[in-house]
Amino acid sequence: MKKIITLSFVILTMISCRNRDSKTENRNAAFEEITGKTVTFSEPACYAYNDGNNHISLEFTDIGSTLKGNLTYAFAEKDKNTGTFVGQLKDNVLLADYTFQSEGVTSVRQVAFKVSKDTLIEGYGDMNAEGTAFKDIKHLNFTSTMPLVKGDCAEKKQGCLFEDGKSYSELEQRCITLATLKTTLNPLKDGARTEGKQAYVYFSSDNSKAEVFLPNSNNGIVLEKKGEGNWVSGNYILMAWKGYVLQDKGVAVYGG
Repeated sequence: MKKIITLSFVILTMISCRNRDSKTENRNAAFEEITGKTVTFSEPACYAYNDGNNHISLEFTDIGSTLKGNLTYAFAEKDKNTGTFVGQLKDNVLLADYTFQSEGVTSVRQVAFKVSKDTLIEGYGDMNAEGTAFKDIKHLNFTSTMPLVKGDCAEKKQGCLFEDGKSYSELEQRCITLATLKTTLNPLKDGARTEGKQAYVYFSSDNSKAEVFLPNSNNGIVLEKKGEGNWVSGNYILMAWKGYVLQDKGVAVYGG
């Protein structure tokens, strides 16, 4: 009797595994059917949509048979989504897994964009019960009313000057007004406050990253969290101590 039960369990397990493999194969086959041959970008590219209230930005950072990049959604009166994507571009259709942060929670879902000349049109379709993948990628509708237009990645940072109270944020993937940031740091000398321009700090929604904007620099420096109240990038260390202290090569240079 035990042998019969054990044999039945093995058979059921094999059938289950085959079903999962079959679903994966069918999904890949469906993608091949609607997209065809592989197409790659010759260089990194940036796309964006901005109507003053809603903002979407997509940047390809790694190109090849597999594409990687940054993707941000910032819609009016909705939670902001910031993250990265990994996917493939075939026959002008990008299908990718989007890993993003929203209110401190990390999630993953599929996204699809169709390339039309210098524009990306997002595709929509029914999602699975978990909301993580399209049910049928053969029936996606590329009908978004928010087209992302290709632009020069370098131009995004032009006109974003510290002297004008602005800086380009790598975390936000856009130009930000420094006065809107809640955390400011005063210059320090020998551990005491001294004269000089302030630095600014912006934290990701889950506090896993901090971006520091130093005086007369038009770009932020992204620091990774290495411990409780401790963010690091190269020679820079940001510590949560009586507010925040920024060290450069072990010397406290800003605090507040």
